Amino acid sequence: MTLVLTGGRVLDPAAPYDAIADVVISDGLIAAVGADLARLHPEAEIIDCRGRIVTPGLIDLHVHVMPGLGDFCVEADEVGVSAGVPILVDGGTSGVATFDLARRAVIDHPATRTKVLAFIDPNQLYLATKDFICHKLEIANDGRNIDVESLSASLERNADVIVGLKVRACYTTDRHTSPFLRAAQDAAPDLPVMVHLGRFPHTPSISTPDLLTALRGGDIITHAFRGAGGMLDADGSVIPEFRDAVERGVRLDIGHSATDFRFREARKLFAQGFLPHTVSTDLNVFNIGGPVFSLAETLTKVWALGVELPDVIAMATCNTAASIQRSDEFGTLAVGRRAEVSVLEVVEAPHDVSDGYETITTERHLVAVGCVRAGTWLPVAPAIEAVPV
Repeated sequence: MTLVLTGGRVLDPAAPYDAIADVVISDGLIAAVGADLARLHPEAEIIDCRGRIVTPGLIDLHVHVMPGLGDFCVEADEVGVSAGVPILVDGGTSGVATFDLARRAVIDHPATRTKVLAFIDPNQLYLATKDFICHKLEIANDGRNIDVESLSASLERNADVIVGLKVRACYTTDRHTSPFLRAAQDAAPDLPVMVHLGRFPHTPSISTPDLLTALRGGDIITHAFRGAGGMLDADGSVIPEFRDAVERGVRLDIGHSATDFRFREARKLFAQGFLPHTVSTDLNVFNIGGPVFSLAETLTKVWALGVELPDVIAMATCNTAASIQRSDEFGTLAVGRRAEVSVLEVVEAPHDVSDGYETITTERHLVAVGCVRAGTWLPVAPAIEAVPV
């Protein structure tokens, strides 16, 4: 079967490629990208993308999409293919003991149309819940919850879907060191560790300078642009530990959530040259109804802060693929790749966006129109109408 996305602005930052073109998809793979290709495929299903943006499949690096493990998660397809996002990465909803169950229930379930990958929490028992039960019961900061042998076995068993580890950097006896971060890095020296920047109720965590010092190149700070994150000193300048971490390759992720992204902090960090490497949502039951809403809305917020659109798109495509070490699979429209594609529309009209504290009005915003997932076109309502060649 052949599918052609025709007439859109094809924006592939990895190539780089930015032109009005057609994308031809055959048997689930990218077959060709170029001008005026639709006429060569009269038998194809044609999707009219004129006036729209065609990008590599968007990847949301931080979501919570394992419903049934507690009460914190949203449905994968609701925030995935139904929102124009073919690839999601669960941000550590599950620890080791429940991961295989969550994999069967969501990642491998035949009803799940979105491609779901995951960061795993290094603890044996961790569940992301609305009431922070693992923190309330203080098992998230109990060293007995660590079993590196079992963690390593899970990483090996699920290597096709686990892309890294998600750490809540709690401490036990030494307030400057997190054994949970150390266990994650020891168990997976070649995988990225995503760390939660900020505190949790009930369980203490190491300070921001201690956390930054412990991170390796390739590790990821999610919620990196939150308020009171400890990245800035009293004068609004970045602290030395933050600068050092970025210089050695630690990556900055938006991880919006309901309260973990602030326009105010982002402006200060952007002005000093510290842009996000990736844009993610941290979508969950608390924020899907606002202020986050979707990945497209979150991308709009970064665009509204003055980042150029090709760079914004890179932050949810090729940059994200690099962060999870899947650049050979995702993040570009290269010929021969599996066809994961997103289609967006730029709506030229005033639009209010909020970080949960401050609202700004932007003159244009991104809206998801649909996506191609594994070669199949999945529209976001209202659907794009097929048109004759």
